Amino acid sequence: MSTPSTRVGCRAEIMGMLHSPTSTRAWASFLLGRHGTVEAELRNGTLAVLALDGDAHEMPGEVKRWAIHWDDLLIHNDEVRPITRFDGYRLGLSDQREVAVQHAVQANQKVSLCGETVRPLPTLGCCLPFLPTAAWACPACVRLVDPGAAEGIAPAMPLLPPR
Repeated sequence: MSTPSTRVGCRAEIMGMLHSPTSTRAWASFLLGRHGTVEAELRNGTLAVLALDGDAHEMPGEVKRWAIHWDDLLIHNDEVRPITRFDGYRLGLSDQREVAVQHAVQANQKVSLCGETVRPLPTLGCCLPFLPTAAWACPACVRLVDPGAAEGIAPAMPLLPPR
């Protein structure tokens, strides 16, 4: 008899589809960037059954649980935790000359929370999450995403020194 995995119950985000089964990869454009909770393991622990957040009627074929390879998941931690307000925001960049500022953007949008026009930074077919603790995070977006975190964060800094 096998012992239950310590990863069951963890919060995870789907970051890729390279190692997942073909039937799951067929829905990659819908699944990438989604959050969920690991409910079980399949195939001797190589796959996770991820129950996605949201209603079943919003899912393709009304399927809420998907078999995802562990290497395609970003495990947030080993404890079940509630979704925070900024889990759903993606990274968008705005650039004025040599300065690239990181903004919080809702999925499939081109305008950040603070109203700045931004462009996404796609990485391997998915978008990076917005981190309010990043050095180049927009202070206005940080205040809008997590009002308590705005204190003590350095202002946005240029990527390159000014000419």
